[in-house]
Amino acid sequence: MPAPTLIIAANDAVSLGSPMPDTPFYLQLCDRLVALIESGELGPASRLPAERLLAERFATTRVTLRQALSQLESEGRIHRRNRRGWFVSPPRVDYAPDRDQSFTQYVTAQGRRPFTQVLSVCHRPAPPTVAQALAIPPEHTVLQVQRRRYIDDRAVLLERIWLRDDLLPGLSEVDFTASLWQRLHDDYGIDQLRKSLRLYPTALTGTEAETLGVHSGCAGLCVTRITYDRDGRALEYDEDHWLHDAICIRADVDMT
Repeated sequence: MPAPTLIIAANDAVSLGSPMPDTPFYLQLCDRLVALIESGELGPASRLPAERLLAERFATTRVTLRQALSQLESEGRIHRRNRRGWFVSPPRVDYAPDRDQSFTQYVTAQGRRPFTQVLSVCHRPAPPTVAQALAIPPEHTVLQVQRRRYIDDRAVLLERIWLRDDLLPGLSEVDFTASLWQRLHDDYGIDQLRKSLRLYPTALTGTEAETLGVHSGCAGLCVTRITYDRDGRALEYDEDHWLHDAICIRADVDMT
């Protein structure tokens, strides 16, 4: 179903109010667009009118309008889709790394629709970072799985997983659209003991940007994860590239 498109009334050009000398005009445009989003006139996944129409309605230049749109993009309120225009970003999903929940489980629990597309499954020599994380010799062969994850039909995550399948015979034949660790539990009797995570902001470029359908340089969040079994073996190294407006990291810390 096509995303709804806002029809802006002709008098919106004068609805910004009197210009404030200390507030750049593009920030006034931001405030007006935020008001439309928060009022529900521009709902989640709504497509904004073309830049030319927006510039005309707000009586401004395309340059100034793009400043406002870029500002709202950096705040995670709107996003661009290649060759499709600007859209209002849906609410972020909460990701709690201290909980044992799969992508499908926590997305579904928040009333959203998850989908996983397996892009590739192949054996490769472990890059230095992966070899160090998995405590294996450099160039040791591991199983690499690449998956693209969707929320409500929007690609939000490119996931690269490296696995010690020398300890898990036949692993390359499992269904990687399902929960990996559920499969390890059911098929191999393996449970997670602990996870080691790193999170840092990044820019999505090259393969990451192309795979997620965004422009090169789009803001992103990288989450790396090493997962250990109950024998203390590092079985998985995972590198996730998220769209920055799609996820909120949440953790409950017990201070007692």
